[in-house]
Amino acid sequence: MKVNNQPFIAKLRNNKFLILVHRGSHGGNIIENTSNAVKVSSLQHADMAEVDISQSTDGDFFIFHDGGEQRLLDESRNITTLSTAEIESKSYYNALSEKIGQKVETFDYLYRHVDHQTFLNVDRSWNYWETFLPFLDAYQDMHEYLILKSPLKREFVQILNDHSVKYLYFPIVDDLSQLDLLDEFTDLNVVGLELIEATSSWKLLNSEKLAKYRNGNYMLLANSIKLNDSLNLFAGLDDNVALLDSPNKSWDEMLKLGINAIQTDWPDILNEYRKRL
Repeated sequence: MKVNNQPFIAKLRNNKFLILVHRGSHGGNIIENTSNAVKVSSLQHADMAEVDISQSTDGDFFIFHDGGEQRLLDESRNITTLSTAEIESKSYYNALSEKIGQKVETFDYLYRHVDHQTFLNVDRSWNYWETFLPFLDAYQDMHEYLILKSPLKREFVQILNDHSVKYLYFPIVDDLSQLDLLDEFTDLNVVGLELIEATSSWKLLNSEKLAKYRNGNYMLLANSIKLNDSLNLFAGLDDNVALLDSPNKSWDEMLKLGINAIQTDWPDILNEYRKRL
């Protein structure tokens, strides 16, 4: 059974472009990948918040991007090597490296503390799909608002395709050959693509293979976030350029290329730009 994609299509059509916020809006005492970060995302006019999934050794699902343990929890071990009890014993450190009472949240805690009509970009769950997808089936109130993401690889797509509930899906694409997989797996509920363009040759965006996704019913997402000084997710068009030089030299260029969704760390500023268009 395919999850109804019409609420998402309506959101896409009713906006000049969609604003996705990276790990939810965070800063100060609001910690990334928490229900509070999701709530603040909505206050800052984001259309969708990203949440990352990690699994404990006991099989419980937490909202956390593994690799951030030292920075956020003062913990040297990867969260996926910790038991549920060990994870629940940890407290977050805020943006000023002060220890606070905030705990790592389970998926169930997040579900119970956010508006069920908030679109969530569910990232980094793909390694757990054999158990995570059946787990998600119980959260029917949010099925239309959960959009799964993964690299476009056969092993992930096969699991998603075979699962009885066809969740909304937007794969990460960085090579044209990957799009052939989508033609093989016709039961997927594809609502968009995250496009990784390392250089301004725009091989993906200029390809005929992308033409079918340019009809207004699919999200074509560009990442404006800056993860470090060297990684280019969209050929150097990023938040730093938009904020410190001009939105016209970054976000505007994305839109001219046919992008209709931008993931950012600065949703409120991106929304002000959207309102001025």
